[in-house]
Amino acid sequence: MAERPCVRLQSETARFNSGVPLQSYSGDIMKLILTSDGLTSRKIRREFLRLLGKPPSESRVLIMHTAKLRRHFGYIREIKKNLIRLGIKDTNIVEANINKKIKAKNYKGFDIFYSCGGNTFHILDRVRKTGFDRFIKNFIKSNRLYIGVSAGSIIVHKTIEIAGYGKHGDKNNIKLRDLRGLDVIKTAILPHYKIKLRKDANNFRKKVEYPVMELRDGQALVIYGKKVKKC
Repeated sequence: MAERPCVRLQSETARFNSGVPLQSYSGDIMKLILTSDGLTSRKIRREFLRLLGKPPSESRVLIMHTAKLRRHFGYIREIKKNLIRLGIKDTNIVEANINKKIKAKNYKGFDIFYSCGGNTFHILDRVRKTGFDRFIKNFIKSNRLYIGVSAGSIIVHKTIEIAGYGKHGDKNNIKLRDLRGLDVIKTAILPHYKIKLRKDANNFRKKVEYPVMELRDGQALVIYGKKVKKC
């Protein structure tokens, strides 16, 4: 079966799904690949190599995660293996487990920021407490590549309220009240989209004033400056 090409979206006028226009992004030359489940398709991996802007073997990656259980660390190992297959050197991959008492300011000299999934409420809370909120915004503004996976794609919107919507949404077990995200993009991402979630997605879209983009596993929203496409 032939691979479907990426769909180019014009930042001001493109329409998708329910016909809501994709709002424009800030004036900075941003490079983001916002995914549902990571670099899992050939199209997304090609975009990764294209946006990187330098040889993978010379690039350093910071993986931010909240792994606690054995299966979580297994997931991190798979991420590393995939990055190594793309040409990243093992010695150039560093982990930042924000469940620990770490400070974002101690992490310097990275070309790629890989923001893993998990419980979005917990992740946003730890991002703030470790200083990664400011770190991520500055990282993106410096024309370096941000990769979001699931919750990592949600937190760069102005709010994470979409994360807890519907019966399949994340549980706000920590009772996080301030749901403001990093406000880097103007479109909310709904990852892991399936047909059974259509009703929830449509109901959510009716109650908010900003665009919503559903991403199935294997899909991504790719942003380079004002160029936007869905892969």
